[in-house]
Amino acid sequence: MKLGNREVSAAVVFVFLSTYLTLYTVQAHTMAARHIYEGSDGKASWRTTPAGSLFPLPREPGMLQALSSMNEADLLIYRYLIKPWTLIRLLVLLWAATGLSIFIVAAEKMGVA
Repeated sequence: MKLGNREVSAAVVFVFLSTYLTLYTVQAHTMAARHIYEGSDGKASWRTTPAGSLFPLPREPGMLQALSSMNEADLLIYRYLIKPWTLIRLLVLLWAATGLSIFIVAAEKMGVA
């Protein structure tokens, strides 16, 4: 079977997305552990002000020690992706797809598949 541009392009896109999501996940989890406070009522806030951000790129909050509220996008990312470790699971699946894509391209290049 002849190696097509589509398979190679898919492998390159998977590598790029996996690398980006890995860097994002590490930064977002680190920021969440250091800067997000969750009160006894379950409300999440930034420990310092001005508020930081988790979307589109993680941005550290300011240095003034005062609770500041999280915007809707950050709260959604924290509650549904970071806190239950869903982002880590997605990252593992994406790296598995990346490895499979690279394996397919390498196998076709060597004439095995």
